[in-house]
Amino acid sequence: MLPLYTSEEPSELNKHPIFYWNHVALEMNRVTHSLNGPQTGPTMSSRALGLLHLAIHDAYFAIDKGYKPYLPGLEPVLDAGETAEDAEQAMAGAAITVLDDLYSRGGAGISVLANHTLLAHLKNQIDNYPKHIDTLSVSYRFGARVARKILEILGVRPGEPGADSGRYEPKSGRFFFRDEPLNPVRLLPVDPNNPSGPEKPVRMYHGPFYGTTTRPFATHQQHKLADPPKDDDEYQEAVREVVALGGAPGRPKTVRSADQTVAALFWAYDGANLIGTPPRLYNQIVRQIAWSQVKADAAPGKTTAEFVRLLALVNVAMADAGRIAWREKYHFEYWRPLTGVREHDAASGPGAQQQNGRKKELDKDADPFWEALGAPETNTNKISFKPPFPAYPSGHATFGAAAFQITRLFYKKERDLQFDANGPDEIAFAFVSDELNGISRDLHQPYSQDTPIQDQPGDVRTRVVRHFESLWDAILENGASRVFLGVHWRFDAFASEDVIETTNPDGSTVYRDSKAVNYKTTGTRSGEEGQFPIGGVPLGIAIANDIFEKDMTPPAELGLPTDPAQMVVDPASTSRDALTKSSNTNIR
Repeated sequence: MLPLYTSEEPSELNKHPIFYWNHVALEMNRVTHSLNGPQTGPTMSSRALGLLHLAIHDAYFAIDKGYKPYLPGLEPVLDAGETAEDAEQAMAGAAITVLDDLYSRGGAGISVLANHTLLAHLKNQIDNYPKHIDTLSVSYRFGARVARKILEILGVRPGEPGADSGRYEPKSGRFFFRDEPLNPVRLLPVDPNNPSGPEKPVRMYHGPFYGTTTRPFATHQQHKLADPPKDDDEYQEAVREVVALGGAPGRPKTVRSADQTVAALFWAYDGANLIGTPPRLYNQIVRQIAWSQVKADAAPGKTTAEFVRLLALVNVAMADAGRIAWREKYHFEYWRPLTGVREHDAASGPGAQQQNGRKKELDKDADPFWEALGAPETNTNKISFKPPFPAYPSGHATFGAAAFQITRLFYKKERDLQFDANGPDEIAFAFVSDELNGISRDLHQPYSQDTPIQDQPGDVRTRVVRHFESLWDAILENGASRVFLGVHWRFDAFASEDVIETTNPDGSTVYRDSKAVNYKTTGTRSGEEGQFPIGGVPLGIAIANDIFEKDMTPPAELGLPTDPAQMVVDPASTSRDALTKSSNTNIR
C-alpha cells in the first residue's frame, strides 16, 4: 500500500483532461521514487514527462487545429463532424500508452512488490479519469499509435545505457567528481524481492552516458558551456560562500538565514520519498500559473489547446535540458563542495604528495571535516546526501530555467505581455512546496509504507507559502537554492558577477534583486574557439529559446521526413476514416 499524499492546488484543475494526465504522470514520478521503480532520477523522469506530453500534444493537435503537431504528416483534420471528445479520446490513448510503456514493466533491481504497486497505482489513476475512455474508438487507437511512434523515436531503446552507471569510474585528481565522503556507498539488497536479506555495497553514479547516447527532442544547437573556474579568485570566493551559506547547522562558519534555508528546502525534490524529482516541482508550478492565466471569456477549446501546448513545451524543454546538462556534467566531471571544501588544501586528497620540510598549516578556507546541509532525504530517517553526479552545471538550475523561460516566452506571445525575453517579467505566483507543506517530515524511525506519513513520528516541516514577483525571480532563487544546501557552487548555476551584489567579511554573499540580473557573462572552453555561457541558468534559457524559436520542430539528426506530406505514422495500423471523414488526409 502507498499512502495518499496530495499536493496543494485548485481542485478544478484535474477536471480538465490535460491536467488530469499531467497529474497522473506527476503521481507516477512521486510513487516510483518512493518504491525504487523505473524512470527514476532527474534524467529519466524528465524524459518520461517529455515523452508523455509530446505524445498527448500530437494526438490532440492531429485532430484539433490549435497548434502544429511535432511529427511530420500529422496535419490538423478536425471538421464540423468531429467534437472535442474525439481529441480527448486521442489524448487518453496517447497518455495511457506512454504511461503503460514506462511504468508497467519490471526490470533489474525492481522488486515484484514495487512493480505490482506501480501497476495498481497507475490502474487506479486511469480508473479515476473523470470521463469515459472508449479504448475501442478510432480516436483512442489513433492516439495510442501516435504515442508508440513518439516512443520509438525518442524513448531509451533496449541496449542503451539510459541513466545506468555502466562501467563508469570517477577520476581521482583534484577538481574531479568522486564518491561522497559521508555516503561513499549505499547498501542495497542482493535480491530486491528480499529487502531484509543480504546486502551489497553499491557506488551510485547517475547517468554518465545519458547525455551522449540519448536523442534530442527539439533542440537544434549544441549548447555548450564555458569551463568552470579552478584555483582563481572566483573559485576562492565560491568556496567561502558555500561554506558560509551551505554548511550544516552548527558548523562554526555557517551563517545561512532562515529564509535561505527555506529556499534550499523549497526547491529540493531530490528524488525524495513521496515527493519525487525537480521536473515534478516545476510542473506543479506551471500548472498553477497556467490556471491563473485563463481568461474569463476564453473559449474552452482555446483554453485546452493552450494547456496542451504549454505543458508539451515545458516538458520537452526539460527533457532536452536533462540530456544536455548531463552531457556537460560528465564532460567536466567537476567535484561538488563536500569534496572540494574538505580537500581545498593542496596537502589533502588522493592527489596530494608527501613532502619533507617545515610544518604547514591548512589553508584557512579548507575544512577536512566540513559538512553541508545537504540534499534532504525527506519522509525518511536517512541523512542528507550529495547527488551522485558531477556538479557543473546544476541540473536544478538548467531544468528550472528551461521550464520557466519557455513558460515566459509562451505567455509573452499568447498574452502579448510586455517584458524583455531575457529580463524580468510580471508573472507573479505563490506556491506551497511538498517539501514544506506541514506534512512532510524528517522521521525518527524507518519509513513505513503501510502507514500514512501523517501518522509517522518525526520532525514536521512548517507549512510555508512562498511568494515570487515573477518567474525571473524564481529562476534566480531556484539556482541559488543549491548553494544554500551546500551541494553546488554558485557558478554551477550562473556567473557570480551577474547575480552577486556584494561579498561579506564572513564569506557569505548578497544576491542582487532579480530585476538587476541578466545572466550575460561568458567564458572560454578548453580546445574550442568562442565564448560560452557559465552555469545551468543561461544553459536552460538558451535551450528554451532554441525550442521556442524553432516552434518545437524535430531536429535534423532524428532523420524524420521534412515534407509534411510524408507520413511517420503507419496509415495501415489504424483507420481514421470514420473520424476524419476525409479521403485526402495524410494520417489515417
